[in-house]
Amino acid sequence: MGGYIPDELVEEIRARSDIVEVISDRVLLKKSGVNYKGLCPFHSEKTPSFTVSPAKQIFHCFGCNEGGNVYQFVMKIENLSFPDSVLLLARRYGINIAEQKVKGVNSSQKNTLYEVNAMAAEFFLRQLSELPQGKTAREYLRKRGINEDIIESFKIGYASTSWDGIHQFLKKKGISADIQNSAGLVKERENGGGYVDRFRERVIFTISDSEGRIVGFGGRVLNDTDSRPKYLNSPETLVYKKGNILYGLHITKDSIRKSKEAFLVEGYFDLITAYQHGVKNIIATSGTALTEDHARLLRRYTETVTLVFDGDEAGRNASNRGGMVLLNGGVKVKVIPLPQGNDPDSFIREKSGEGFLNIARESKTFMEYIINKEAAGSDLKSIDGRVKCINAVIPFLSLMNNSVEKSMYISSLAEKTGVSEKAIMDEMNKNKVKDKAKDKAKVKEALTSTFNKAERILVQLMLLDNKNIDKIKKNISVDNFKDDDMAKISSVLFTLSDSNDNISISHIMDMLSEERLKKLVSEMVFEDIEYQEVDKNISDCIRYIKKNRIDVNELVNQLKTAVSEGNHKRFKDLQGQILKIKQNAVIHDA
Repeated sequence: MGGYIPDELVEEIRARSDIVEVISDRVLLKKSGVNYKGLCPFHSEKTPSFTVSPAKQIFHCFGCNEGGNVYQFVMKIENLSFPDSVLLLARRYGINIAEQKVKGVNSSQKNTLYEVNAMAAEFFLRQLSELPQGKTAREYLRKRGINEDIIESFKIGYASTSWDGIHQFLKKKGISADIQNSAGLVKERENGGGYVDRFRERVIFTISDSEGRIVGFGGRVLNDTDSRPKYLNSPETLVYKKGNILYGLHITKDSIRKSKEAFLVEGYFDLITAYQHGVKNIIATSGTALTEDHARLLRRYTETVTLVFDGDEAGRNASNRGGMVLLNGGVKVKVIPLPQGNDPDSFIREKSGEGFLNIARESKTFMEYIINKEAAGSDLKSIDGRVKCINAVIPFLSLMNNSVEKSMYISSLAEKTGVSEKAIMDEMNKNKVKDKAKDKAKVKEALTSTFNKAERILVQLMLLDNKNIDKIKKNISVDNFKDDDMAKISSVLFTLSDSNDNISISHIMDMLSEERLKKLVSEMVFEDIEYQEVDKNISDCIRYIKKNRIDVNELVNQLKTAVSEGNHKRFKDLQGQILKIKQNAVIHDA
């Protein structure tokens, strides 16, 4: 596309976008001093290391080192290009840039798929309400207790028996077969002679992302005696990634945030029936396995998830797997074990929404559920049975972050099995020595890759206080920085200072082209460091940098002479001196 969004408009949109407000839509934040903290949406963690500064309008995670301003957050969380993140925030804050063309936008294919999916959803809805064949589907939904309001709200439709109904409909709309195929709505005939509809003679559930954009569909056969698979979902596409989509979230997320808890079920009907009976804070996995991305997605809205899976062996296994994923993702987990043979849909239709909420009030924590389940399934009168029970529970206990809770559950397990708490803890701690060794190796690796501290201190002082920029650039140039990253950040700071331009942290990040540098800036700004005697620190660092630069340059010249003269002994000696200077290029007393 031609044209561009002017820099001043990009700056206006960023200035209008409150980073705390934007991030709060996706991360559960809590006030912590002058900043806000929450569990990072970009990696799994149990203790909050994700920090947002309303004053500086930036974020940083000290766990995975992601950081930046509001644009970087939107780009990362929504997987958007920079221009698209600008457009998204402009729409959110009512800034009209419809006539502005964005240079470098590379999301036209995604937008096309969203539009095609929306057309398909309308097509399926009309098939349900208007086609004579749709009468069978309407009767099926009526027998399942689904009313018209729910059908409309969740965009439930019908795919007829036609082999190419959606294909021909979209073709008349000017949508090519390739695009239809990319959206997962059609597939190639086995004999290669054109395309056929993917969904035929099924009730259709519309699948949307958390923003309400239609990304795919799920279809259910109308008759359980049908030889075809009972459920069929869209394949993964450019906009539909099963591992990070939760069915119904775009409708239920406000209720989840308000109630501070989410019920997690497996199927479409489980969610729809519960929602119709007044259980609004609910989402579904649509039959796919729970993933770390799902856990991160849920953490945007709540800290507590209650698993409500089918009351059979498959449902119990799904609870185990899902609980581990959520625990590992820093989510508090509870479980409602339904009676054998029940699923949430059938249970609620029989007992009503109030009946469901009654058993929800008696739900067990995930660890209580696991301990009770494993104890009930083991022969605790035998040594092998006790060992089996303890070994089955330990992986779940190891995922717990709260020491007090972990201790209480160890006591409970000890009481049920008749094995001492110490023995259980010893078994849990078997591999801790190895883990600590790995951690030490990581720390050592991090330290050896740390930037030259003198240069880092100067850059950090400039970032923390604009007044320090002039003090530093009078005595040192960008060329004096040996570390490329520090040099690039300093160059931006010096340039902004020369132009008397805005020197906010968020604006600095916009001027840095590399994501690595944006993360580095957010890390340095958020580091809890208070420099005493700032002017002395500046002069000491500048003197240190200049001295080492002169020393190394001189030694390099001598090294070249040694090479030209063939003096191998001198060459090795000079190499050692240069290496020693580089190894000592960290100031330990800021």
